[in-house]
Amino acid sequence: MAKRKTSKPHRRPRGEIDRNYFFGDVLIKTGVAVAVVLGLVVLFTPFTLRDAIDDGMYDYVAVMGSFAAMGLFAFLYGRHLRKEATHWEFD
Repeated sequence: MAKRKTSKPHRRPRGEIDRNYFFGDVLIKTGVAVAVVLGLVVLFTPFTLRDAIDDGMYDYVAVMGSFAAMGLFAFLYGRHLRKEATHWEFD
């Protein structure tokens, strides 16, 4: 037996939509800001990533990588929240 699908969209409460939109926007801007700061740090360091690895500066690589991962996570999760806030859900 197939389940019946309703064509009536289900809408979440207004407070949840506003909260998802706000935090999504904040997280997107945070992710972009982290990317800009990492780009500026990379521009002003006198060595490349390959030089850092060859010289054994694994702490520099770990810090840069962890900040890049946090920024990417914030950006992508913010996009997810904004999409949830601005799209209808169909059951």
